[in-house]
Amino acid sequence: MPPINVLLAGDASVDVLIYPAQPGENTWHEHMLKTCRQRSGASLISKFLSDVALDCNFKIHGPILAGPVNIQHESVRSILEFEIHNDNDVNSSYFTLRLNRTRQLNYQSIWQSPWSSASLGTIDSTEKDILVFQDTQGSFNNPDDAIHFLRNARPGVLVYHMAPRLALGSIWETIRNGVHTDGGTQDPEKLVVVVSANDLRAEGIQLSHGLSWEKTCEDFIEQLGSVGSLVSLVTCAHLVVTFSCDGVIYHRGGQLNQPILYFDSNCIEGEFLRQNLGEVPGIKEAFIAGMVTHLGGSVKNLEEAIELALLSSRRLAASGLVRGLNSTDKPEHLVSDVMGTLVPSEYPVFKLPIPSDVIGSGSDHYWSILDRMVGDPAQVARDVVKHGITSSDSSRIPTARFGRLVLVDRHEIESFRIVSNVLRDYIDLPQTRPISIAFFGPRGSGRSYAATEMGRALLNGRNISKFRIDLTQISTPTDLIPVFHSIRDCNLEGGFPLVYINGFDTLVPGSSLPWLFHLSTPMLHGRFIDNGESRPIGRAIFFLGSINFKTYQKFQNQLGGSSRGLIPPRFEEFLGCLHGYVNMLGPDCVGEHDRLYPVRRAVILRELLDKREPKLKVDGKISIDESVLDGLLLVPSYRQGVRSLKSIISMSRLNGAHQFERAALPPASQLDIHVNSDEFLRYLDGKVLAESVREHLAQNIHIEYLKKRFSMGMSDEDRKRPGHQPWDQLPEEFRESARAHADNIPRKLRLISCFLAEKQDHMHRKPVEKFSPGEIEVLAKHEHDRWNAERLQKQWTKSSNTDPTVRTSSLLVAWSDLAKEWQDVDRELVASYPNILPEDYQIYRMGGVR
Repeated sequence: MPPINVLLAGDASVDVLIYPAQPGENTWHEHMLKTCRQRSGASLISKFLSDVALDCNFKIHGPILAGPVNIQHESVRSILEFEIHNDNDVNSSYFTLRLNRTRQLNYQSIWQSPWSSASLGTIDSTEKDILVFQDTQGSFNNPDDAIHFLRNARPGVLVYHMAPRLALGSIWETIRNGVHTDGGTQDPEKLVVVVSANDLRAEGIQLSHGLSWEKTCEDFIEQLGSVGSLVSLVTCAHLVVTFSCDGVIYHRGGQLNQPILYFDSNCIEGEFLRQNLGEVPGIKEAFIAGMVTHLGGSVKNLEEAIELALLSSRRLAASGLVRGLNSTDKPEHLVSDVMGTLVPSEYPVFKLPIPSDVIGSGSDHYWSILDRMVGDPAQVARDVVKHGITSSDSSRIPTARFGRLVLVDRHEIESFRIVSNVLRDYIDLPQTRPISIAFFGPRGSGRSYAATEMGRALLNGRNISKFRIDLTQISTPTDLIPVFHSIRDCNLEGGFPLVYINGFDTLVPGSSLPWLFHLSTPMLHGRFIDNGESRPIGRAIFFLGSINFKTYQKFQNQLGGSSRGLIPPRFEEFLGCLHGYVNMLGPDCVGEHDRLYPVRRAVILRELLDKREPKLKVDGKISIDESVLDGLLLVPSYRQGVRSLKSIISMSRLNGAHQFERAALPPASQLDIHVNSDEFLRYLDGKVLAESVREHLAQNIHIEYLKKRFSMGMSDEDRKRPGHQPWDQLPEEFRESARAHADNIPRKLRLISCFLAEKQDHMHRKPVEKFSPGEIEVLAKHEHDRWNAERLQKQWTKSSNTDPTVRTSSLLVAWSDLAKEWQDVDRELVASYPNILPEDYQIYRMGGVR
């Protein structure tokens, strides 16, 4: 097979690297800085690809590098200053460098053609040839050379790595309609344009940065077409938009296909860099090289190539630039490590078709990636408790982590990340005043824990001193003075004060929220009064916890209009002191559209069980009875939120236990302290259906049963039996049996990875119209086992004759011993589920949207 020609053209500019001598380097100038020059752009991509050329059957045609022969004589694009990163193994053969500062110079790039392209006929062209065009900021000083080359090249794929300004200039005009062909036309399907989200933002497209992947998708769909001058870019056949090393959106502008989001569920834009070495020169080039490696000369492989390109860029971000131990060694990329065999599981990246129709129409304001990727939040919650948030099934859920705090709800994630961005900027610069963040939420939502964990995570590596001020236990403002002195002392000693102020909205008889007034001066001016003298507090993070308002909006609406007698200007002054707020949702259901409360609760429950009894966990899996799990996860609310959930776990008999069984739970009278015990027991018994749905299903199950029994042929005596009567004449015991059957349907559906839900919550999913024979067999066997258990619990016994009057049945046998005709009764009953549902309910399959 002839090799695939990979031609690299465009910008191959020179950067100057400034880096320190290594510790212990035995030279007289060991404390001085060293410099070297290196090429980036097309030359660096060529370097990456050359490492895998043999394995990929590539013939690399790197840039000719027109201009001065010696790199030392060429114009410089930027100066990169590095410092030594101190996390290397002492036995390592190199030192890792971390980029400290970048300075761009006034520079105009020279278009560099590929080797052997001066006369294009010298290349043995194939249909799979790949041309990589590395754009430059501004313009080339020889664009005519580029235009001539692009008009005459005939690659199978043209990868155009676009640089600002976007979609402008004669070069773009030459190729915006696609690759030129021998027939004088252009083929748009062969053109792949790669651009960064930051470059789109610079052109005026409003894409939020680092909040949530759902918000990123919404902004992309709503804002991509907001700048008319970019129409040729937005409508190109293959547009690849990178969001740092954390995600990619693949947009097919020439088709009606949904855009595809590639994302890391544990990171948001910019987070992978923060967790590793920060910005690393060459990340974009590594992405392009990774993409080309897996294109195979055809855009048909582009979806997989994008995923692996993201992995290449992440490898480079994690490894950075390194320098050998010899004094003559210069900074280099670990090319073989970056371009070695890519394994998707190395840095798990997930794909999601973006619901552009839903976003564009605004028909579902509550859509989430969790819903699109998994489907049933309750099943996700069960998996989180049993296997942890990082298990294979749960790993697709976008999360945000701050220390031990794990967030899974999109709205909480966005709120926390907005505030964390503000705090990160505050922490990074010298400060003389505190910063103030308010926390709102229902009782027991974990405000104090969440605030403290976020502060600890953002201040990682610093000397933190934690302070707690409970204004519900303080009677006068003078009681605050000793605490403010301690905060001030902490600053003088080089520490970083982390202060949680509980109850800033405490009501005091005869006065309306007095603490707002007393806190305003320390928050705004960073000072407090002691014996008539004003003293500075210094830097500090103030977290202010509300005890009377569930959301900031309710706080603002109820107090802004003086509904409690507060002087509006004073209230506005307090609001002006805040630098942000967080609305905590907590573990309870907060509204009819809150489908994710079981998942939020599951994260908390997993940690509580871990601490309560380590023996419950074996090989990472917690052993817990399904009914207990349903009760703890699905009951809508606890009386005191997290505190009540924690108390129930503490009250359960789990010391030394290897399994959390139902018998370990406290009795109902004790449970009622912390939860509505009647409601809790209903969920414990698997009764998760609304009463109207339960009754509808029970009646229709009985109708289907009668249809099947009549088709089998019944004697007059059989027809008179109590269990064979119409629903309105059916004895209550048999009605309850049908209701128990209905109650068990959600649990049975989980056995075949399906779930029952309202249509309005899953309009994007295709409902299950019929089960496969294998699924019917699983459901039927489970239904017979359930029926056996129900009858045995009601003191029925096995007999050769069935007689309901004395509670005997000949069918009270194992599934394998049941006659086929009676097995078929169960099979037909379970097969009828999709057809007997209420009009607004459907059965769906778990997993990603098909």
